[in-house]
Amino acid sequence: MSLPERVIDGVVARDGEAVLDRLTRAWLLSFSSPHTRSAYGSDLAQWLAFCERHEIHPLRAVRVHGDAFARWLEPVSPRTLARKLSAISSWYAYATDEGVLESNPFTRVRRPKVERFQSETVGLTEEEARALVAAADATTGPTALRTAAFVRLMIELGPRVSEALAATIEDLGHQRGHRTLRIVGKGQKTRVRNLPPATAAALDAYLDDRARRAGVTRDRLTGPLFATAGGRALDRADAYRLVVKVAKAAGLESKVTPHALRHTFATVASDRGASVKQLQQALGHSSSSTTDIYIHSRDNLERDPSQIVAAVIG
Repeated sequence: MSLPERVIDGVVARDGEAVLDRLTRAWLLSFSSPHTRSAYGSDLAQWLAFCERHEIHPLRAVRVHGDAFARWLEPVSPRTLARKLSAISSWYAYATDEGVLESNPFTRVRRPKVERFQSETVGLTEEEARALVAAADATTGPTALRTAAFVRLMIELGPRVSEALAATIEDLGHQRGHRTLRIVGKGQKTRVRNLPPATAAALDAYLDDRARRAGVTRDRLTGPLFATAGGRALDRADAYRLVVKVAKAAGLESKVTPHALRHTFATVASDRGASVKQLQQALGHSSSSTTDIYIHSRDNLERDPSQIVAAVIG
């Protein structure tokens, strides 16, 4: 079957490999989130490697190839498998929309059923959360204050790890007597969170020490909220290593990832009385009313569930 001539990224491509490359780049650019592009790009790369290994041209794949790929992936969790198959199906749907293919071979590939309201990530109990914070506070060495501040922020505010790592010193502020952190979430939607006193104190100690090491006054310190010694923002791998190291010290290494700390915030706050609406606003989740996500009523800072979690953690 000959491939149709198409214009992708402004270039006419007759060769199958050229179409494959330009199609992939165009498809990835259709997603606004860098995290989504990274995750979906990795999923597609896994499929393309599978095709190469089994001498299947990706643009000539059929359903049986997709089913075989799904079986090959089966050691992964059902949720992860469903995401990978969805990503690859999205790539083929894009190719179909562009006229490169006549149909999507992944449309009928069997996907595992995933419970919509169930997550594979489990938050810590209150006792475990307190142990983790205590272990972070007891950390020693040149990065100890950064570790203590990061762990408290993740547990007591519950941001996405990408949001915490993207935050800058300029995002810290004050509103109506409250210490605050401005968080930029998915779709560049912002929300302002109330920093509990213990979290604010941990951040102050870390940033004061960082300013001293940089030889500047605190008010002249700029850049990422959480930075390496060289000044770059911590990345996801840095955050993962940091949390796992503290979790090991607390005897919790088998349960803890940065994302688990976000779940911990949500479960502790919910158990202690935070409403669903408060949590949707605090976590930046979508809801039936988009204004509830990023337009805060006047009392949201006073009612921020971060205060509930901070009171429990101590």
